[in-house]
Amino acid sequence: MKKTECDRMEIVRGGKLALSLCWKAGEIVAVQIYWADEVEESPAPTPQALGLKEALARYEAGKDPHWPDLPFDLTRLTTFQQAALDELRRIPSGTVRTYGEMAERLDRPGGAQAVGRAMATNPFPLLYPCHRVVGANGAMTGFSGSGGVDMKEYLLRLEGAIQGKLPLE
Repeated sequence: MKKTECDRMEIVRGGKLALSLCWKAGEIVAVQIYWADEVEESPAPTPQALGLKEALARYEAGKDPHWPDLPFDLTRLTTFQQAALDELRRIPSGTVRTYGEMAERLDRPGGAQAVGRAMATNPFPLLYPCHRVVGANGAMTGFSGSGGVDMKEYLLRLEGAIQGKLPLE
């Protein structure tokens, strides 16, 4: 996704994670994920942001976050990108899919690279869980959130999709 100017930016923090919302014309055009200690929370978050903060706390506690229904602007995305985001929402927490598996589900056999581009341009990471898409044989690939692959691995550990260090280490 191209860099977008925001009419308003707000940030909410959870325990270790934080999310920023980029608003334009009353819709969210981008979300970014950070380590909480990298950003300051907005002083007067909107009701939508407060709902997101509560969901983030549930997520970090290992519960179903019940992400709020937010006004996402999907008009900047191609039809394929929108379909890829819809498919992301079908990946259960605690599981992963490969880029190739995603391509097959999107009727694009051999389209793993196209899926990779769609994941790299996902404007709403975590809420549309692109971190659940991995390379062949579970290889960790890039992640657009703060911390890159380390953040991706943290999210997957938190969800129980990969083993290893405990999520809070």
